[in-house]
Amino acid sequence: MKNVNVVAAIICDDYKKKTKIFATQRGYGDFKDGWEFPGGKIEEGETPEEALVREIREELGTEIEVHDLIDVIDYDYDTFHLHMNCYWATVVEGKLQLLEHEAAKWLEVNDLRSVAWLPADISLLPKIAAGMVDKNVEYYNENADSFFDGSVVADMSESRDKFTALLPEKAAVLDAGCGSGRDSKAFMEAGYEVTAFDASPEMRKRASEYIGQEVLDMRFEEMSFENKFDGIWASASLLHVPMDQLPEIMGKMNKALKDGGVIYASFKYGDGTKMRGERKFSDFNEKSVIPLFENAGFEILRNDVGSDNRPGRESEMWVEVIARKE
Repeated sequence: MKNVNVVAAIICDDYKKKTKIFATQRGYGDFKDGWEFPGGKIEEGETPEEALVREIREELGTEIEVHDLIDVIDYDYDTFHLHMNCYWATVVEGKLQLLEHEAAKWLEVNDLRSVAWLPADISLLPKIAAGMVDKNVEYYNENADSFFDGSVVADMSESRDKFTALLPEKAAVLDAGCGSGRDSKAFMEAGYEVTAFDASPEMRKRASEYIGQEVLDMRFEEMSFENKFDGIWASASLLHVPMDQLPEIMGKMNKALKDGGVIYASFKYGDGTKMRGERKFSDFNEKSVIPLFENAGFEILRNDVGSDNRPGRESEMWVEVIARKE
């Protein structure tokens, strides 16, 4: 099988604080319409970095600076073996022009899987995501003290009681996106075995101290639990998962539950994707939330609309769902 040595540029908006990366759609060849990171073949006598600067100049009419090597991808296509050196890069001169590609997009970390990547490129996504800044997570990192103080005092006992009434004694509970750890602590005090995770390092630090137990460093898309929990508590956490990724995440939730297990989830009341400040939300109402759960294999037991429990925010509305794994 023929070996093809190439380089790829993961062009980011800012090298120190990567919030967006540049993806391109092929306009020619066997892989036309597939999405990829721009780059190309290394010519004789070139270093990978030199090849990448030349390729981006030819493809996008732009001068770039090549930064760190992210990974080296080896992938077997049907007719050749691809060896691809992948680097972070930034634009230093000129505007990105589509001289060979048919389309391009700037993608935030939560949008990385929104395009149809070529197989070799998609294998790079986890490492790219690990190096990028999630604006939602960054918000909680930067406002950890105020968010902790504001949420830890919210009275969620009524919702928790509806949820725990469906659990067996000493149930295994997953607090998915635990935030302050408020509910994890309540579940632990009630005698449940609690596993908690959150994507924000600053919130994990505060929650771990508050509940006296380590909070796992995890994002929803990294969940790999199978038949492990009697209940999943996702209070005001799934609302930051992009709409197009929620079906996959709900499938992971279903898979993580034991047969007959239950899930609680709450969303801000509305319809569709909304920006509130720098944060992006997926909003639902009592009707639009139904297919999200039913299509993932859940039977909805409760579907309630209520007001915010945090002091001073009673006018904000939420939709709360409790459902059982079918």
